Amino acid sequence: MFNQRVPSDIVKAVFHYLGKCEFSANMPKIHKAFYEIYKRSEFSKLFNDMVFDTSKVFPYSPTIRYALDRLQKSDLLLCNMLSDSYEVPDVLAKSPDIKELFSEAERNLLQKSSQIFKQYMRN
Repeated sequence: MFNQRVPSDIVKAVFHYLGKCEFSANMPKIHKAFYEIYKRSEFSKLFNDMVFDTSKVFPYSPTIRYALDRLQKSDLLLCNMLSDSYEVPDVLAKSPDIKELFSEAERNLLQKSSQIFKQYMRN
């Protein structure tokens, strides 16, 4: 049986599967990337606890904002103010708790979603 997880663990897992890297700290772009993943039917069960407010300039999710704050406070996501980017450090990239929180099928979906996130952040 898997440990109890919270919706923000989805964000943590997506970043985990990015591996050690940097990506833009552009908030609208981050939220839009997760929204694009959320809208895809293959991810609907995994992302079903995320809520997006689409009445704003960009689709905003408080879960993503919470996850970013939580990860930064835990030093699992580093913010580089000079380059306006986030860095996924080794401690998150190699985190063993992802296996405890998600089934193998869910981990496969999270790996796919991290690739979509990565592609979206490059554009």
